[in-house]
Amino acid sequence: MIDRRPALPARSAPLALLAAAACACALVAGCGAPARPLESSLTDMDSLQLRSWISPQLRRNIDLLPVTGGQETSRWWGTRFNAMSLNQAYQESLRRLGLMPDVPETGRFQLKVEVLALAQPNVPMGPEVAIAVRYTLSERAAGGGNVLYQRVLRTTQKAGIDDSLNPTEQLRIATEAALRNNIAELIRELASLPLPG
Repeated sequence: MIDRRPALPARSAPLALLAAAACACALVAGCGAPARPLESSLTDMDSLQLRSWISPQLRRNIDLLPVTGGQETSRWWGTRFNAMSLNQAYQESLRRLGLMPDVPETGRFQLKVEVLALAQPNVPMGPEVAIAVRYTLSERAAGGGNVLYQRVLRTTQKAGIDDSLNPTEQLRIATEAALRNNIAELIRELASLPLPG
């Protein structure tokens, strides 16, 4: 049988290729990328700067309770911290600062961390990420000790093409840095906290 349909004009072939390439780029940019715990924890340089501010009473004296508020990353878009990543990011940060005791559950204080909100844009280019975390530092005691510090800290971070050309990577970088900034803010506040003798 002879096909009598008119042939497509030659110029529509490049347009079809461009459309296909645009769809492929959108799919790649739209993939979710889970946050990495080491990149979300305090850097060595941050740790060295913050370490000098910390009270000797806090050193090797803070036990970290299991961090709550983790979520799995969507396969389509976004960056999230799952429970394991959150716990690793905080443990690594406290360890680098010399705050965790050598033997678990022997510290004088307990730190409770709850991630309350993580806001990310739907537009992938140059994303700005905001995170809100509630921290509670209390003395260790059977049935719950005195609360010495409780506050919700909110931090933001933006990423752009200087960080990565890939929008998914930009979002992950901004998300990890927002949490890292939040942890640094917590340490600054704890450093100035009056502690009982």
